[in-house]
Amino acid sequence: MTEAGQRTVSMKAPDEYIFEQFRVERGCLGYIVADPETRFAAIIDPEEEMAEAMMDEVFRRNLRPKYIIDTHTHADHISAARELKTKTCAKIVMHEKAPASIVDMRVVDGDRLPLGDLTIKFRYAPGHAKDLVAVVLPGRILTADALLIGSCGRTDLLNGNATQQFFTLTCVFGTMPDDLEVWPGHDYKGHTHSTLGEEKKTNPKMLFASEDEFVEYMDIENPKKLSDVCQLAESLRANLE
Repeated sequence: MTEAGQRTVSMKAPDEYIFEQFRVERGCLGYIVADPETRFAAIIDPEEEMAEAMMDEVFRRNLRPKYIIDTHTHADHISAARELKTKTCAKIVMHEKAPASIVDMRVVDGDRLPLGDLTIKFRYAPGHAKDLVAVVLPGRILTADALLIGSCGRTDLLNGNATQQFFTLTCVFGTMPDDLEVWPGHDYKGHTHSTLGEEKKTNPKMLFASEDEFVEYMDIENPKKLSDVCQLAESLRANLE
């Protein structure tokens, strides 16, 4: 196990942008991406236990956060977006369907945000949540809970929809390039990333023969295999404010 908020990945991306992955013990993953020239940065899916480590990295690299992006309304942990906004003056970004009142900028499918020479693109990827967006970077996609390594996010919680999840897996991610790296919002087995090609070939949730079979499994069989969500009421109450 890693310590809470530990930075687990630090590397140059295909086009030399700054890319950092953060992990907490429960498996939640967050990210910082930045343009190395202007130092403009985006903080993505900050969880309250990783907030300190993220700010340490901001100061260490002398970054200038412009955006704090929550990919969706999280049900299993409390977002640190509000806390980090007070420390950075960055704008909170979420999908237009996000119910939170603290959002400064609302995006839709295909919207782009600039970070110097780096551009962030959003793809609407509902199913796990109605307001979920994936974040597309050069060579990478941050899939949040829409696509996990070898799985996908559950659809039996508030605003989940198995039909929409099937569309996201097949028509959104299924049509993207195989060599695009997948960096999820959660991981419970110690994996840091995969590729879309690997997921298309080996991920059971992407290999269902039909929408009906997938929906039946996600609505009836999958919930029986899952444990109760930790801090569900507390997290939703905090993240919906």
